[in-house]
Amino acid sequence: MEENPQFSERLPPTVTGLSPTEGVPGTQITIRGENLGCDQNDVIMLFICGIDSLWSMKWKSPSKIIARVGAASRGPGEVRIVTKSGGKGTSNVKFRVFITQIGPLEESAVWVDETRTVPGREAIRSVPQIQDERDALGLVPSQKRMDQVVLSRDFPDCSGNLRMENFSPQWYLLENHADATIEDLRTAIKNMELAKQNDAKRSEEMHKANLYSLINCVDTLANLHQALEKGANADHFAALNNISKLIKDSKTKAESVFADVLKRKDDADATRNALGVIVRFKFIFFLSSKIEESMKKGEYITILNDYTRAKSLYADTDVPLFKELMVEIDAKMEVFKEEMKRKLIDTPVSYEEQSKLIKYLKILDPDSDPTWDCITSYYVWLEKSLWDMQTKFLEKAKQEDVESHQKFQQSQNLMLTKTNELQNFVTTLVELLLSKLPSFWKLANTYHNSTAHPDAIQRLEDINQMLTNIINVSSWLILNALVPKALPDMVLKQYGDQFAKWPPVSADIGRSNLQQSLKTTRSLISSLLENQFSLTHVQPLVELCMTVRLKLVSDFVDCGVERVALLAHRINWKQDILDRAQQTKTILPDYYENEVICECLTRTRDALSTTGYPGEQCLFSRERFRDTIIDLFVHLITSIKICFDRLFTRQRPQQLEGGGKKNNNEITTKKLLIAVGDIEFIIAKTLNNVGKKMHECGVKHVDQIQEKSRAKLSAFRTKMINDCIAMMSSAFQPLIASATYEYLPDDDDISDYAKEMILCSVLQQAELELYAPQLAIECLQQTVSTALDALLTHFSRLNQDTSPLIVTQIVIDLTGLEEALSTYATLAIRVQINTYRAGLVGRFDNQRLQQCLKNMRTTMRMALQSLEQHAESLDDDANNTSSI
Repeated sequence: MEENPQFSERLPPTVTGLSPTEGVPGTQITIRGENLGCDQNDVIMLFICGIDSLWSMKWKSPSKIIARVGAASRGPGEVRIVTKSGGKGTSNVKFRVFITQIGPLEESAVWVDETRTVPGREAIRSVPQIQDERDALGLVPSQKRMDQVVLSRDFPDCSGNLRMENFSPQWYLLENHADATIEDLRTAIKNMELAKQNDAKRSEEMHKANLYSLINCVDTLANLHQALEKGANADHFAALNNISKLIKDSKTKAESVFADVLKRKDDADATRNALGVIVRFKFIFFLSSKIEESMKKGEYITILNDYTRAKSLYADTDVPLFKELMVEIDAKMEVFKEEMKRKLIDTPVSYEEQSKLIKYLKILDPDSDPTWDCITSYYVWLEKSLWDMQTKFLEKAKQEDVESHQKFQQSQNLMLTKTNELQNFVTTLVELLLSKLPSFWKLANTYHNSTAHPDAIQRLEDINQMLTNIINVSSWLILNALVPKALPDMVLKQYGDQFAKWPPVSADIGRSNLQQSLKTTRSLISSLLENQFSLTHVQPLVELCMTVRLKLVSDFVDCGVERVALLAHRINWKQDILDRAQQTKTILPDYYENEVICECLTRTRDALSTTGYPGEQCLFSRERFRDTIIDLFVHLITSIKICFDRLFTRQRPQQLEGGGKKNNNEITTKKLLIAVGDIEFIIAKTLNNVGKKMHECGVKHVDQIQEKSRAKLSAFRTKMINDCIAMMSSAFQPLIASATYEYLPDDDDISDYAKEMILCSVLQQAELELYAPQLAIECLQQTVSTALDALLTHFSRLNQDTSPLIVTQIVIDLTGLEEALSTYATLAIRVQINTYRAGLVGRFDNQRLQQCLKNMRTTMRMALQSLEQHAESLDDDANNTSSI
């Protein structure tokens, strides 16, 4: 029953689980619970460990949200969520934040306080932090504080921090003094005024304490000023003015001469140094050609070393020749950089080679992001390779299909062994994923650990999406090759005609492909998990395995059903009596159990098993699969009905043209009785053995499967018994039709048709006793009752104005049949006979009736004794055994 959406919207959100439950700031966590919003915009607040994490939230469903932990403090904290539809939520779990300690020599993508890692730094830069924990109002803060989430909603763009520009007094009072009275607030005003007076008093005391030092400074400055004024008025330095001027002129000339000499020396030194540099670093003139040679050889590190060396020597040179050389070398390096980018992007090289190329490109262009370029190009190349691989193997499969048809037309008896390109495609695709996905994942982890890009979080999500897309496309391609009908409509609509239409293969090859593909896909999942892929990443492959397993079970069941149907050619109709209950069977139930059912169940063992295969679930655990699989196994067990249906197929018209040849497949009461014995044995014995085998092979809900199978087989048994009774009853129809009484018996005896009906009953009794003794009473009772009822109906159609002789003969025949078949005549048919006979009272000769019955007992004594003795023996057996 579906929930009322209006009711569900009013429920508050509840957080029931986190994955993971601990981590460093920045960790991505999955929040699970109930009523976590209707969409992305319905969630208005999300705090993790007291830090707002709404900016990183991605809404997946009302029971799942993904977000990242902000810069939270160490220790456990709650996850608090508020939605528009449900209001404030509750959390049953907590997330613990821990801070990773980074050593002084370890690389880190964030700033690290060196006072905690480098010895001695704390002694130099240790500054005690002064925290003023005194309340601004001079009151004791309230023990019960209001939730900051509610305050943020009521006072947007405000803060309760006294040092912030957007400080809000209302926020501060509600947060710290929500339960303060008006008297407390008046006291707070007085405390604030006293605090202001104390601050002014402390300033005044500080000036008083340093007043003596201030006065000494002022006196010293006054004395210095007076001394300078006295020296200027006395003109003590007037005589030295000319000497000072001459000294300055001499100094100027000496400096000019020294500067000229120094310039000539500098020029000589510069020339000498330039020549020395040219001789020492003559490689700069050969560097351009050396770069080309190294590029052809792939010696990239040599190029980088030489270029770095030249750049450090000649980057800031003013020599035109060197400038010209550096321009040419820079142009060569641009070509070199483009070549490395092309090789990194266009060619799927190994992870080690990719790391080297990324490192070289980062050295040449520190502002670039070669890792991201490599990841995006790798993703495009890998997805394109998957589709190209499908096209390649599809062409091979079509070519093989055409060639096989041509050979088959040339030689009808030629046994063809064609290459299974469909299986080769699945194997090659899995090998490609095994070789390339780990490299892609390593690149992604390297980028995650080293990037400082402003869009790093979004790019990491993009990488996860790329990986998911690649695995999804791979699983869809494999599914299209193995079980094309299982592709979702959404996928078919998205990719259109990109999926190949593979040529059909035989049922045996199809089952072989499914088995091999299941094995390779499971190997792929194990390898990816060993390479640190998460279960979320490999979930599409797990779902692929689930579909392939279900298809395998279905195909094995179809194969088993067909093999059971083919047992019709192996039956020999030879019976064995097994026990006191005279239960009978042929060799067919043994073939059915040992060679078909148990073998089929053994082949499904691997498809039903989940042990050792991480992420896989039992096929019976999903409700949409459970009923289907139960019906499949019920169909397998009850497929014996198909076998018997083929055995009892009636003759076709063209088979009757052969003359007097007997058709072995023609239905007879003997075959029906033997088949009923086999069905009863299967219900009583074989079903239990099959149930044990199902338990061993991992089949669930065996009791339900046995119950449904037993009900269908019992219904089939009843149908065959009814068919047998109908055939036995049909033997009496011509005898009853012959009761016209145109000729009466010469002696005092019953009519010939009545004798033949008694003998027919004896023959049917003998056949039942021979082939199905447990059914004798049941079949004969219904047969005799049907025959007598038909006889009464026939008598009712006779002319009522018959002579007394005919009426007497009718009563004689009817009474003789009643006495002979009394063992199997039911109470209802006896009542009908008595009613019919009562209507003839006074119209027949009673003395002749008694004489005829006496003669019948004498002449047909053996037949009557046979019917009576067999009935007594069956009653004794029924008292000692239970029916099926």
